[in-house]
Amino acid sequence: MVYTNRSQAKKLTGLSYLGGVATSSKIAKGLKYDEATYILYLAPADRSGYEVCPMRSVSCTTLCNNESGHNRMDVKKNIINNARITKTKLFFEQRDFFMAWLQDEIAAAYASAQRAGMKFSVRLNWTSDLSPEQFHAGGKNILQMFPDVQFYDYTKVYKRIQLTKKYSNYDITFSYSGENMINTVAALAEGYRAAIVFDKLPEQYLGYKVIDGDLYDMRYVDPSNVIVGLKYKKVRNKVLDSHRDFVISTK
Repeated sequence: MVYTNRSQAKKLTGLSYLGGVATSSKIAKGLKYDEATYILYLAPADRSGYEVCPMRSVSCTTLCNNESGHNRMDVKKNIINNARITKTKLFFEQRDFFMAWLQDEIAAAYASAQRAGMKFSVRLNWTSDLSPEQFHAGGKNILQMFPDVQFYDYTKVYKRIQLTKKYSNYDITFSYSGENMINTVAALAEGYRAAIVFDKLPEQYLGYKVIDGDLYDMRYVDPSNVIVGLKYKKVRNKVLDSHRDFVISTK
């Protein structure tokens, strides 16, 4: 497959888009801060036949926010999940085509934000945990293609910290999985943020200040050495009681 333009890509794949701005309620909150954030949803874990979450736990896989929000209700037709599977297969099987389309969408969203006088950022991993260096084409990865754009991720891959030292336009928040508390504490000790899901947000945890991570999603504006407290989001399969290790109880 050879990419020509977005209209051609839509016809070839049956997809309406790869990603977009304000396509989730939480991302839309950034608009109140004059921030437009482009996000990409892939099929999480290995649902597409390809693994996109290399350090996932059983709990975070089961309780993944992939099936929260609008996708929580798309049970009969599974239109959203099927589209995410198609996008993920494109990423692994037609990388040049995928990357050309992705670059086109990001460039268009960036230009639109600039015209509106807004800040702009990109989160490639809303429902995945791939290295940004895997998003590459023509000898460059996505961070190098857009050096003036701020990219950020939540990640459970501890070594991803090294990429923030390599690329000035990449920011991470380490993510607690229910099984990686040692790395979570280590990330905090190194000056990074850590995201933890709580049943009720405490003021402090592990000796670190807890901030409300549901007010907005642009984590790169947060201070270092804080815990980003997230509230559990309901998903289709209501099995929270069997995975209490993932959600920290403050009772």
